[in-house]
Amino acid sequence: MVINFLPRFVFRVFGIALVAVSSLGACRVVAAPPSGAAIAPVDEEGLLLGTEPLIAPEPDAAIDLFDAAAEGTPGRDPLDGALRSVVGEPLPEGSSETLVSPEPSLMDGLLVDEMPEEVSSGGWFGTGEYYGSAELVFLNRGRNYRKVIGHDSDLLTLNALDRYLVLKSKMGVFTTDSLPYNVSPGARITVGEFLGRDYLDRDRSLEVTYYGGFSFYQNDGWNSIITPEKQTYLVTPLSDATPGFTGAQQYLTTSSSTFNSIEANFKLLRRLGRDKITMVPNGEWARHAERGWLPAILVGARLANYNEAFSFSSRAYSTPLEKFSGDYLIQTDNWLLGLNLGGELISRNEFFYWGLRGRAAPAISFAGTQQQMNTRNTGYQQPNAVPAEGTPIPPVPFLYPTVPANTRQPFPEGTEVWKMAAQQVGPGFLGDLTCLAGWNMTPNSSIQVGYDILWVAGVATATRQFSINKTRYNQIDPGGQSFMMGFSFGYNQTW
Repeated sequence: MVINFLPRFVFRVFGIALVAVSSLGACRVVAAPPSGAAIAPVDEEGLLLGTEPLIAPEPDAAIDLFDAAAEGTPGRDPLDGALRSVVGEPLPEGSSETLVSPEPSLMDGLLVDEMPEEVSSGGWFGTGEYYGSAELVFLNRGRNYRKVIGHDSDLLTLNALDRYLVLKSKMGVFTTDSLPYNVSPGARITVGEFLGRDYLDRDRSLEVTYYGGFSFYQNDGWNSIITPEKQTYLVTPLSDATPGFTGAQQYLTTSSSTFNSIEANFKLLRRLGRDKITMVPNGEWARHAERGWLPAILVGARLANYNEAFSFSSRAYSTPLEKFSGDYLIQTDNWLLGLNLGGELISRNEFFYWGLRGRAAPAISFAGTQQQMNTRNTGYQQPNAVPAEGTPIPPVPFLYPTVPANTRQPFPEGTEVWKMAAQQVGPGFLGDLTCLAGWNMTPNSSIQVGYDILWVAGVATATRQFSINKTRYNQIDPGGQSFMMGFSFGYNQTW
């Protein structure tokens, strides 16, 4: 007889603990082998991937597993049944390779994070927050407004009709555009900042461009005929009464012009489409950009300065300047302010691009001119020179010694010094066009060449103000233009 001195709830707790221990012992039962091969995916480090945690068997369960396999088939390898339960197929005898699936899979050797992703090439070309370009531009300027400013006195021996035809044809006369300008170097520098993409996946940016540094120059000269048989002089058709020009033996001209501009624009640029995803021969995936046309628009403001200077001088051989000389200087200053409208159309692929870029700016032109003249003739004459129209040419002295020497009309004498200035506001225009092609050295840098055209209109050019007939004291002609073209070489970079 056992006397129970413990409370009844103690036995209840002890019973529950005994049931729990029995349950844990039952968990050591070995699971039956699967009916087919079960391959579990692994990650980069060889760990099994899945939605449920995998429980490794305890050492005691593994020992029971090997014992059960050995008892079922005497003489067989105890690991054979274990491997079959994990992989589904036994390894060949003597094999020590890692457990792998016996059947090939399309995902073998390709990890999940190595899958190629199709993205826009806009994330590859021009990545960064800022971009810039520097171009060296060589331009050749068109000639001046053609105006006859001098001719030889041989024309005085012609009748009025023949003289008019010669002056109109401008053949054999001294004009304002006798020689072409020299080629001038300049620069085009752009700095911009990306503002991000819009809802249509277009790049937005703000940029500032300087275009200028051009300085053109030319000089020219014209001499009269001075030989023992014949002596001529130079005449200006603009004003026969102006002293210091008519009767000269040499005319000299210089012409120069400069151009500079700066602009600020908002730019909207389309991106390339989706890239091509291709497999290269070594089995790796590669991404290649699809070629496409990329249009862009520019809207902003542009300010330009265009200046010209023209000088016209006369001289006589072996004659002091205080006795005979003439100097006429014209200077013009033009400022143009306008709305800048432009665009690009670029064909781009992975390594090269080509296309067009242009801007047009209808502008307000603020034109001004300053003119000054300093001429003198104090007793300078050429009594043996070709006479004026209507005066008989004197015979050769040694053939007709008894004929008196010719006494023709004298050259205008006196001194003239004056200055004047004028201003005018009117319409103007700025435009430039570039045909370009470039090579991408890296995704963010490229070299570029181009053919450039620059046009400035509605400005006061110096030769259009040329007038010494003094018919209008405060005159200005803002209807001039300048046309330039040439080549450019540059470098583009984003960062």
